[in-house]
This record gives sequence, C-alpha cells and structure tokens, in this order.
Amino acid sequence: LELFPKPLDFISFVTEMENISGLMAEQKGLRFDLERLTDLPPHISVDSTRLRQVLWNLVGNATKFTKEGGVVMSVSADIHQDSAEITFEIEDTGIGIPEEELENVFAMYYQVKQGKDNLHAVGTGIGLAVSKELINLMGGDITVTSEVDFGSTFMVTINVPLVDHVEEEEAMPETKSSKSLRIFMLEDIELNVTVACSLLESLGHTVDVAMCGEDAIKQFDPTKYDLALLDIQLPDMTGFDVAKALRDKFDNLPPLIALTANLLKEKDEYFTNGMDEALSKPLSVKALTEVLEQFSMSEKKTETPRVPQEQEASSESTENDQLIECLLDLEMLESYIEIVGTKPIYANIEMFEKSMKEYIQILDTNMTARDQDGIVFETHKIKGAAGSIGLKHIQQVAQKAQSPDLPAWWENIDDWVEEIKNEYEHDIQILKSWLEQQDK
Repeated sequence: LELFPKPLDFISFVTEMENISGLMAEQKGLRFDLERLTDLPPHISVDSTRLRQVLWNLVGNATKFTKEGGVVMSVSADIHQDSAEITFEIEDTGIGIPEEELENVFAMYYQVKQGKDNLHAVGTGIGLAVSKELINLMGGDITVTSEVDFGSTFMVTINVPLVDHVEEEEAMPETKSSKSLRIFMLEDIELNVTVACSLLESLGHTVDVAMCGEDAIKQFDPTKYDLALLDIQLPDMTGFDVAKALRDKFDNLPPLIALTANLLKEKDEYFTNGMDEALSKPLSVKALTEVLEQFSMSEKKTETPRVPQEQEASSESTENDQLIECLLDLEMLESYIEIVGTKPIYANIEMFEKSMKEYIQILDTNMTARDQDGIVFETHKIKGAAGSIGLKHIQQVAQKAQSPDLPAWWENIDDWVEEIKNEYEHDIQILKSWLEQQDK
C-alpha cells in the first residue's frame, strides 16, 4: 500500500463526510450525527482518498449492522505548530462484538458472526485490516471498544502536517450542474451502490444499477443514458472487460467512467482499456461533480439564479445574523442544503418535533425520580436529534446535560433541562424562518 498525500481543505472534507454519511444512514432509517468537538485545522496534507475510504468503511459497517438508533461520528484535533493529531470516533447502536473476539477484528480474514436478526459482520475483516494498515501509514492507529447488543466505537487517529492553503483545483466546486443526467452504474458492493445512488439522486440525477458484468452487458442501452460508471473489480469480470464488450456491441456510447478503489497516478491504463475517465472510490462530491460537469453533454449551461438569491436572502436577514449564528449550526445547514436542498430538513424538523414530546415526557419522569442514568440517556438523544437539524444552541445545552462528570452537574441540571424545554420550540421557529429565506 502507498499513500499520495496532497493539501486538503479539511473543513470541507469533514462537511462532505457528514452529508454523505447522513444520506447513507437515511437509506436505512437511521440517524447520523457528526460532532466537531474542537476547532479543526483548515488545511492539512493527507491522502484524502485513502482517509475517505477508511472512514466510509467504518461508517458503512456501523450502518450495516445497526438495526435501530443511529451512528455518531465525532472529530477533534490536537493542533501543534506544524502538525495536528486528528481523532475520529465512530459510535453505533448496533449488534456489537463479543469481548473475546475484539482482538481478532483487525485480522485479515476474520469475520464476526452473530445469529440475532441474521445480522453478522461477514466480509468486513479485510476492509478493517487494510484500513488499519492505511492509518498506520498515516502515523496513526485504529482501536475498537464494543459491547454486545449495545454497539461499537471505532477510534481513528492520524498525525498529519499542516499546510497554509489548498491549490485552487483542490477546492470544492462552487456550483453544480443544473442538468439532470441519466446514469448507468455497474457496482457489485451494496454499500457503494447505496452511497453513490444517494449522492447522485440528491444532485438531481437518475440512476439504474447492475451488480455484475454480465447483467451490465445485457441491460445497457446507450440511447437511454448520458453516462456510465463502471466498477473495475467485479465478481465475474473486470470493468475493462465490460467496456470492451460495450464498445464491440455498440457504435455510439456515452462516456464510460471507471470506478476504482486503487486509482493509479497515471490514468493511461484506463484510457487504453476503453474508459473515458476514472474516479476513486468512495466517490467525493468534488471529483464526481467535476466529471458530471465535464461529460454532461450540455449545450451552453444555463445559470440558475439560486446562488445569487441565496446571497440576497442572506443580506436581507442581517438584522438577525447574530441571533441565528448563536442558535443554528449554519455551516452544517448550508453544506447540507447545497447537496440535498431544504426539503429533507423540513421532514427532519417534523420528526424532531414529534420525538421531542416523547423525550421531554420521559425526561420529566427521570428528573422527578432524580434518575441520573435516565437523564443522561434522554439528553444524549436530544443532543443528537438537535444536532441532526442544526439546532446548535439546544445541542450545546443537551451536551452539558448529558455529561454528569461536569462540576456541579446536579446543581445545574434543572436549569439546563428547563432551558431545553422552554427554548427548543423558539429555536425551531428561527430555523424554519431561516430555511424559508434559503428557498426564496
């Protein structure tokens, strides 16, 4: 294994992880929350493709083996003069791993098997072994703690150099294509299909999927698609074999884009084997958007007024900026809206409002009983739920309420709970008003 570190906009990278992981969890009806526990370095030097693969492997496993509840990723950084130690923790409420099996989790061919609900971690051993090796190359490590039936927590630490800036071509694209594309995708791993489809559909495109080379050759009709994404490693043949078969079968084809977890520095091999371009897996928003723009077969692109209008809406609300900044996680909300729009946030708000009634009812009971564990459990749920819709103020208060190790916790808990109960509805109205401005 080899790393190819380059300057990375780390803030955008974390936001992208949050957006795509959220889409992945949503496909299974799970909640995903990302918590930024400290200030993060704006720019680092790292192999972002490999780091993204490791984190998505861990988030993918967490969602795959979690039936109810959700997944929380926290990010923190210990920043020094020229470097930073960055820590990611991925915590789930899934099936867990037996204590006696934990030491084997990172063995190359180890597989955890559990009979309950037919959930078992078959096939993840190789991914974890390679992930650990990659993180070791980054000067870090992966560790795991777990409890059967309660979930697992994987901790990833990396040591990376700090850089002053990111070259312009590495920055996230400012706009996305306004043209809806019809995309054919060949991919044999269900998790990758879920992630890619969530991302592509959230960008306004339609996707048809084949999961083996033979099916792809049978199903593919070049008149129906604007673009084809072809995985290279397949169970029955390679993506190169599929590309050759399609070129032999049809005179005119849409662009064929290779998908590979091991993108070579030089792309000549992909071109000589019938591909028009190549993308690393897991897909990054930036790289995917650039390829879709490149091959969108557009006449002249018509600019939509959305961005200027958003800027105008922002200027119109300057009087409330300070309040909004205090109450809402604008960075998370704006990046989420850029990917999926405001509609899913409205749906999440409705779900949050329903859930809060139950949370508060149980919390009141626990407060009356002075049940510390119960209070901590409910406020932990409130913190995660508030964070998922960008209610920063409520999330911060709930964070204190769920932390009984804080000094004078018992003396303050009544005030914190009252603050949550009295102010969450007000904060929701602020959020709804802010969303209405984004829709204009």
